[in-house]
Amino acid sequence: MLEYLGPYIEDRIRRKGGDRTSTSQFLNTKLVQHYLVKYRRLRLKQALSFTYEHSRFYHDTMKKHHVHPNDIKTFDDVSKIPLTSSKDLHESEPFFAVPPEQFIKVFSSSGTTGPPKRVYFTQKDLQRQISSITIGLRMMYRLTEKDVARITYDHGYGIDDWGVRYCMGRATESVGAMTVFTGTRLPAQQELQALQTYKATVLMGTPSYLNSLTHEVQKEIDPKTLSIKTMLVGTEPLPKSMRKNLESTWNTKVFQGYGLTEMGTSVAGECQQQDGMHVTESDFLVEVIDPKTEELLEPGEEGELVFTTLSREGMPFLRYRTRDLGVILKEPCPCGLPFKRIKIKGRTDAMITIGSGDNIYPEAFNKVLFKLPYVIEFQLVLTKKENKDVVTVVIETNKATPQNKKEVLNQLNLLPEIDNGLNDSKTIHSVEVKFVKPNTIKRTGVKAKRIIDNRHLYE
Repeated sequence: MLEYLGPYIEDRIRRKGGDRTSTSQFLNTKLVQHYLVKYRRLRLKQALSFTYEHSRFYHDTMKKHHVHPNDIKTFDDVSKIPLTSSKDLHESEPFFAVPPEQFIKVFSSSGTTGPPKRVYFTQKDLQRQISSITIGLRMMYRLTEKDVARITYDHGYGIDDWGVRYCMGRATESVGAMTVFTGTRLPAQQELQALQTYKATVLMGTPSYLNSLTHEVQKEIDPKTLSIKTMLVGTEPLPKSMRKNLESTWNTKVFQGYGLTEMGTSVAGECQQQDGMHVTESDFLVEVIDPKTEELLEPGEEGELVFTTLSREGMPFLRYRTRDLGVILKEPCPCGLPFKRIKIKGRTDAMITIGSGDNIYPEAFNKVLFKLPYVIEFQLVLTKKENKDVVTVVIETNKATPQNKKEVLNQLNLLPEIDNGLNDSKTIHSVEVKFVKPNTIKRTGVKAKRIIDNRHLYE
């Protein structure tokens, strides 16, 4: 019975997702909630069995650790399965659970510190992902065929698509709304012209880009006079101060989403309460672990977010470490949706987001700077000025010449993330280079702290 009732409940949500009140009432009946929990457990069991049988990586990993899908009886038992990290993804093929010819799309990360992480999707995977986003657009943000959505996300990295742009575009089209794409981001005046020409009602993009755009648009017109009624942002943190500025300037609500390439770009999103992001629990199991001990933590405890895909057929993931610090909220949401909510608190590693949502690691700067013979040590200091990132590179050297400073700037500007922020999204000021004497940078023990981030992105 559960095999039929679970899909019926899910199909009911997908068909009636536009009627938020009706859907919430339906989901909050005790009978439906009882079967939803059972259905998620069934989905987990099916996902584990499928992945074990078809993914070479997980089959070998679980056998090595003497774990079998039959050992997983409850959600907490998932902790018996070894964790997966981005380091395991240096090759995609071992994760494949279907023949290569069944894949139709590839999403990737930037690959700043090495080869990009490439995640492959079948047609069914993409349809499922787009369908889930479509439900969210209808149910939580009330998008209809009367809306016009301006999507400002860039194409992606190198030869591969950026999944968030692709999926948000297809989901918006599935709602029936018009989507306004451009080949790349536009100068502020052209962006304003597009918003006016198409009477856009929804604006999507990274918080930093939309914040920068806001200040440019204000020079030409009062943004409140435009048609924007909803802003949807993602791929980077949304500071409270930035949300407040966007909402007051445009006279609209700003909603934050969360996702990562490995999970198919979209995992969770805020509802009208704007207090935590609801996880798509029909597609993902979320856990929070202690990043050092790897022990499972309880709701309300802060730790590293870990996700397991429940509906992926092409390239499934079990207990994938996000390196994002977060918490599962304990209290039910006043909106009525019975899905777990998460809040992002920071990162467990040294990755930073600069400019318009580009992820970069200190290793990228290591490669560029330490190949210059006069660079002894460096420190990256990040601040905000006029709503753009300020990247200041402090370099210890005995040869502080104008020619060497010029060479450092040229090398830094070759980094794709710096180039994008300077020339495309225009969310970064010109990089500043400061030469200082050796041993000027403060050390902890014998190591200098490479990154000082004073932008307060998670506050």
